[in-house]
Amino acid sequence: MHKIKVTSSLLFIVFVNFLFLAKYTARFTSYSLMISLAISIIYCLFYYYKDVLKISDKKLNLILLLAIPCYVIGAAALFRLFPLSGVNVDRYSVITSFWDNFFQSKYVYLAKSHQGNMPGPMPFYFILALPFYFLRELGYFSIMGPVVFIVALKYAKIEGSRIIAGILMLLGSGFMFWELVSRSNIVLNSSLILLSLLFFIKSIAIEKKTHILFNGVIIGLLLSTRNVLIIPYIVLFLHTLKAKNYSITDMIQIAMLIVFIFALTFAPFVLHHFSEFQKINPFIIQSSFLMPGWLSITCVVFTLSALFLTKSYADVFYYSGLYLFITILTYLIYHICIDGFNNSLYNSSVDISYFLLCIPFFMYCLFLEKSVPKGVVDVKS
Repeated sequence: MHKIKVTSSLLFIVFVNFLFLAKYTARFTSYSLMISLAISIIYCLFYYYKDVLKISDKKLNLILLLAIPCYVIGAAALFRLFPLSGVNVDRYSVITSFWDNFFQSKYVYLAKSHQGNMPGPMPFYFILALPFYFLRELGYFSIMGPVVFIVALKYAKIEGSRIIAGILMLLGSGFMFWELVSRSNIVLNSSLILLSLLFFIKSIAIEKKTHILFNGVIIGLLLSTRNVLIIPYIVLFLHTLKAKNYSITDMIQIAMLIVFIFALTFAPFVLHHFSEFQKINPFIIQSSFLMPGWLSITCVVFTLSALFLTKSYADVFYYSGLYLFITILTYLIYHICIDGFNNSLYNSSVDISYFLLCIPFFMYCLFLEKSVPKGVVDVKS
């Protein structure tokens, strides 16, 4: 069963990479599908021959020490090669307009990007981006995605050669190239969720009440980024209750703290603009941005089936990726039915970048040595 999940994780990643390659190489060549297919095959071959990489954990630290600065310098060069003026994605502009409004004492959710879009993400998303707003280059915010993913792999005690393979697959993908060029930050957002899941699972073994506090605060903050990222937490909490690692009382305490911290992140932005908040807010913006509200709710409710599917904490990562993938695939299919295939994919009525939400979870599943991650206490239900 573990092999099936690993193989399907690879196929999902390849599918997302193929989408990006097919869409963006089509702007330069009529052979885009053949090129995308060839690269996808090479991608799969690299994964299946990854074990030729033999790197000790000691050497890994040295490699990372040298590689991360090179990666940052390379990304900085990429930003110069692809300036913001040539980027047809407005995530950087959404962040800029949000903080411009804030520092002008205007209501932040009435801000508009250079493409006329209002801010959809929750407040903590923008708080994370604030240092990079001051730097005037939000590309450095995007750079943090692979870095956080590396931290997650090391925190999970994945062996050195597998971490290197994971980094190469992530940085060698078409979707990560797009993420950096467009100054997007979805991989970062999702990698932070992955890291928080690992922290939650590992903290179960410690049995300290302080970890209920830490988990509540961390999850409350990270939920204040994108609505759809509630899905991995639903999967996590359902399995935790199923495995009886936390009592219902403990989970209620965590839930109450999460709600409190989540609400607290809105305070600086709503305090003097409550009437505007009632009219327009990220819940209203996001509820109609991807697909109709009823369809979004259906996808979240479908996530409850994880209660019957997860058998171990390793499954939490796989099904988190799977339910996110299904949600975005539903969004894609919905728009194909409404707008047609070409308009949805090639004319961008669908934002395929949301598929990147599932990538860190599937990438993580690829490099687990067995069904249970190292260092993670697991109680099979």
